[in-house]
Amino acid sequence: MTKPKILISEDEVIIAEDIAACLEDLGYETCAIDTGEATLDIIRETRPDLVLLDINLRGDSDGVEIGSRIKQEFNIPFIYLTAYADKSTIDRAKKTEPDGFLVKPFDEKSLRSTIEIALYKHGHNHKINGNGSAGHTEPPLKEQEVSQDYIFVKVKHRIIKVMYSDILWVEAYDNYSFLVTADQKYLVSSTLKDMEQKLPPHNFVRVHRSYIANLDKVEALEENAVVFSKGEIPIGKSYKKILMSRFNIL
Repeated sequence: MTKPKILISEDEVIIAEDIAACLEDLGYETCAIDTGEATLDIIRETRPDLVLLDINLRGDSDGVEIGSRIKQEFNIPFIYLTAYADKSTIDRAKKTEPDGFLVKPFDEKSLRSTIEIALYKHGHNHKINGNGSAGHTEPPLKEQEVSQDYIFVKVKHRIIKVMYSDILWVEAYDNYSFLVTADQKYLVSSTLKDMEQKLPPHNFVRVHRSYIANLDKVEALEENAVVFSKGEIPIGKSYKKILMSRFNIL
């Protein structure tokens, strides 16, 4: 059976590539990844079955304007992606009658169900099995599986083991987080609050509203910063007392 073709219109390339990897795991085909500047032209060129459209695209036209044009010019479903949006933007978006909203970060189950409903409403009969991918008999790997010494992170088409001992710090990025090691920076679909609950508390400590530090990797403390071999992160005033209590300072 032909895989439905999906166009991703998202100006954060790392997030777009992560979504594309999820779509492939679920049995879809990504026909293009676009930053929003030429979405309508790419639709004419690639003829996708569905568009995933970031509601807050930067540029001359935001996602809502592009969604309105899709509604007017093409008989295809589109789904808005959003990490946050003010009430006026949401009110504008509703008037374009999208086929769904997905709040970032979203999991594969939400992505699959929203896409399937949108395709069904528009007459596409593509079916995927309960495991989350067409013709695939094994359940998809979770984006993250927490173990005693490591965490698994999805990077494009691979699931990579990241040792806790290799993580320098965790950094908030909208509703996502970055795991920063000496060599890599991994984007994961979890908020910083979620990561704080998943990481072992004996050596991972919140030091700022946007940062969690691995105390085992700290090389120095400055007045307003935690210093690592690769760089430094800020210390928030409300977190400083708790942080300092975790070190034996002579």
